[in-house]
Amino acid sequence: MQRRWWAGGFFGPEQIEHALARAQAGPRWLRHAHVATAAIWMVLACGPTSVVEFGGAALGVATIARLPWVWRAVLVGFAHPVMLAIAAWCGFRALSLAWSTDAGQGLDQIGAMRFAWSVPLLVPVAPAAGRLALAVAAGFALGNLSQVSHGLSRAGIGWLPEWNRLPSRNSGWWDPVVGGTLLCAALGLHAGAALRARGRLRSVALAGVVASLAAIVATGTRGAWLAAAAVVVLAAGAKVVLSLRGGAAPRRGLFVGAVAGVLVVAGLAPVAAPRAQEAYSELAAIVRDGDYSSFTGARLLMMWWSLEAFAEHPLAGTGEGGYRAWCEANLRARGVDPAERHVGAHPHTTYLQPLGATGIVGAALFVVVLVAVGVAGWRARGSADPYASGTAWALLGLFVAGVFDPVHVNAQTAAMWMVLTGLAVGTSLQQVAERQRLVRGDVNG
Repeated sequence: MQRRWWAGGFFGPEQIEHALARAQAGPRWLRHAHVATAAIWMVLACGPTSVVEFGGAALGVATIARLPWVWRAVLVGFAHPVMLAIAAWCGFRALSLAWSTDAGQGLDQIGAMRFAWSVPLLVPVAPAAGRLALAVAAGFALGNLSQVSHGLSRAGIGWLPEWNRLPSRNSGWWDPVVGGTLLCAALGLHAGAALRARGRLRSVALAGVVASLAAIVATGTRGAWLAAAAVVVLAAGAKVVLSLRGGAAPRRGLFVGAVAGVLVVAGLAPVAAPRAQEAYSELAAIVRDGDYSSFTGARLLMMWWSLEAFAEHPLAGTGEGGYRAWCEANLRARGVDPAERHVGAHPHTTYLQPLGATGIVGAALFVVVLVAVGVAGWRARGSADPYASGTAWALLGLFVAGVFDPVHVNAQTAAMWMVLTGLAVGTSLQQVAERQRLVRGDVNG
């Protein structure tokens, strides 16, 4: 079997197959406990920040307990191109602290990638990737219930927990922006599964799509609304292509999806209307009066300032964490009091943050990370298990929403990124191992 470096890094198909086979050895009860702890981490990764921080502890303990059998698989995970690219990227980000004007902020932003341990630790349980992806879906369902609880508490049921959110922002235990981004991943996970699932599982996936759309609208996060629309359009296009390839008319699935989408939008229109009207007014003020004092205007300015920071420091950027200080200094140089502008710690977009903070070098390394993750996701999408293949779509949803939210500098979104990446990497390595077994069987035969 021809070796492809991007599939397994330093390890060839034979070594990957052997490592994953050995990871399934040992006492059966311990192996089941290992998968159970991984499933617990999948659920808790969808929780509040305090839960996410410690949610993977049990998986770490189980991995140590099974180390005699799984160490090869863990090593394959650490040496995977995704992990090597992340190490190089975060290494340069750490180096950039030397010229950052706020190394503390930079260290905090880099620290969000601490959940990268999920990638190698999920490789030994790769055969259970489909069930683990369902556990992620279950975690998101619990988050949806927290949104329902929040809505009911606002309606007057005082004994239910209520989170401090602005009107028209119902995101449960998530921050509205973070929740919108995460729920786009949930939408992608269910939509990707629906493309391959049959029977009851397909009904579950379609219900997940509808619930995720409703939850995204309820957050009031307008960037997530646009991202969700893009995911739905892409999934519908994929459905058409798959149906045409199979020689069937894609009528029923598209009809059900369209009706469900219309019902969701119609039912939640009163909730979304104030936020939509606010967006229209803010954009109109920008175009008509050049007024950037609104939330939308401030975000557009922060994106633009990241480009200006890059233009001033094209090679290595302002240094991780130095964005806010650069913006404030730039405003003062123009005779503007920084107190009159909203200046955040980042430009509120995944794709410009590395450019302004770490220049062309850091941005190039980030692109390598995205390519490596994209390759793993592309390979995972071919899995026969609907929800294992859905992890590729979940990553797509997360990074489409990342246009409006920096996925890699927030702990919750970074954790979800690493969880989904770990499932995608494990699924892709499992496919390599399965093909290697087939090749070996053909040779022996």
